[in-house]
Amino acid sequence: MSRLFWMAVGAAGGIYVYRNGARIAADARDRGVVAVAQDLAGSAAATVTTVRGLLGQANAATGAASSTTATWPRNTGGK
Repeated sequence: MSRLFWMAVGAAGGIYVYRNGARIAADARDRGVVAVAQDLAGSAAATVTTVRGLLGQANAATGAASSTTATWPRNTGGK
């Protein structure tokens, strides 16, 4: 039963990606590749900004500060 569920999820995701890809390709033909690339870059930047904001809220909610992050131990042997 779980395999059937995941196959359905994969099929729905594939259809979604195909339709959006076809729409993006049609937009690229109509407006030009450069305009579409700029739109994608703007969208990616907005997504990164949103994720950073959410991570900042999560850190503030847990009381974790950026200065208290764990660091890797330094290699003091050798020289």
